[in-house]
Amino acid sequence: MSLLASTLKLKICSVSVHLGLVFLLLFVGPASAADNAGLSQVDCGKCHASQVKIMAGSHGPHATQLGCLECHPHHPPTDQETISACVLCHAEQPHYQIGDCQHCHVDPHRPLITLRDSRKPEKKACLSCHPTVGQQMIDSPSRHAQLFCTRCHSRHKQIPDCRDCHDPHQQNQLSADCLKCHPAHQPLRITFDHYLPSGFCRPCHLQQSNALAATRTNHGGISCVYCHKGQHTTSPDCRDCHGLPHTPAIHRRYRDCLFCHGDAHKLISNR
Repeated sequence: MSLLASTLKLKICSVSVHLGLVFLLLFVGPASAADNAGLSQVDCGKCHASQVKIMAGSHGPHATQLGCLECHPHHPPTDQETISACVLCHAEQPHYQIGDCQHCHVDPHRPLITLRDSRKPEKKACLSCHPTVGQQMIDSPSRHAQLFCTRCHSRHKQIPDCRDCHDPHQQNQLSADCLKCHPAHQPLRITFDHYLPSGFCRPCHLQQSNALAATRTNHGGISCVYCHKGQHTTSPDCRDCHGLPHTPAIHRRYRDCLFCHGDAHKLISNR
């Protein structure tokens, strides 16, 4: 047999072998192609390194609680549908009922980090995951409750600075100072603890503050929240601290302490 004929025969055999392998893969597939049996996360990373890297850095439930094969149980060529539907895990959640998950959650590998169109007017979708916030705004109506969530939260878990929209009551107040009195979702439900400086009260209660500064009584030396505890507009009864300091006859005749003492912040006697 000539050299040319031998070479030609070898090439024909090689082509036949390659075609045979192609047909075998197309019609039979690899042993693990149908259900990914035997594959590991490491195997996935050999071809999908970028996705594995994204998952490793996202720290969300998809990354920490799931593996690749739980969402991708199939693989070509035996099955072209490689991505499991969101309904398999999220169907019972109110947020899922909104539909079209990837319109907002662009990348399923990091669904909270890649929220799309975070600036678009949105409220229903946010409150479906944050019902407590929704209830707070219903219980305490305010201008904040009338806004879209994305008006203040330009991205997921982003907390704005109160001063982006509001001038502070006094200079050098920080956003953290605002939140000592005004809960963000219930800003008119003013609450505070006993560590609140009286200076925070002064800008809104200037008359009372000036009266306390001018009085020579012990009231001038105590903080506002010593008497006005916990909830804004709460006023104590004089007897909470002073009991009944006068004779019974005087208390029977003057049941209101301020009839004589005028104003709790001035503590004067007008009789």
